Amino acid sequence: MRETKSFLMLGIKAVTIETVPLAFAIAASFCLSAVADELPDLQKTPGAILDTVPDEQAANCLSDKTGTSVQTGDAITTALICTPGYSKCIRNVPQAVKQLVYTSYGLAGNHTGYCDTNQGCEVDHLISIELGGSNDQQNLWPEPYQGAKWNAHVKDQLENWLHKAVCDARMSIDDAQSAIASDWIAAYKRLIGDR
Repeated sequence: MRETKSFLMLGIKAVTIETVPLAFAIAASFCLSAVADELPDLQKTPGAILDTVPDEQAANCLSDKTGTSVQTGDAITTALICTPGYSKCIRNVPQAVKQLVYTSYGLAGNHTGYCDTNQGCEVDHLISIELGGSNDQQNLWPEPYQGAKWNAHVKDQLENWLHKAVCDARMSIDDAQSAIASDWIAAYKRLIGDR
């Protein structure tokens, strides 16, 4: 006798399926996760912008890079973001925060679940540091380096394109942040082209 069950799939709608053999269920869940990991879950990772210089270490680093006095609490401006080396001054995601990100996505850590590949995942900034993104957990998600058509290496290309567009005054920082936060794949297709 076949059993049917209804459940919520991917938060979209209720569907009814027949109970299937374990091997098929595992294969199906792998296929679903391969699609699900291309974009972050916006409930967990809505994106977050860094408004001010976060600490003395970042302030000192930015002072060295700009040749001016930058203080903790100073506004993050487009001029600061476009300073060579800005990202190195700001990037600071402790391992404990990375583990919280993996856990929030139902992963035990890197190289587990949809990150179980040779290259694994990076805990990526949805709004990249070079576009004024924050190191806050709301801006972080486990993004695969390999496998899917849309992966961390491809998103890096978009981040670089947007950073250059902002620093060349071809796009506002707000538009760049919005484009990458709302749907980075759609932004890539619109601005760079399909792969």
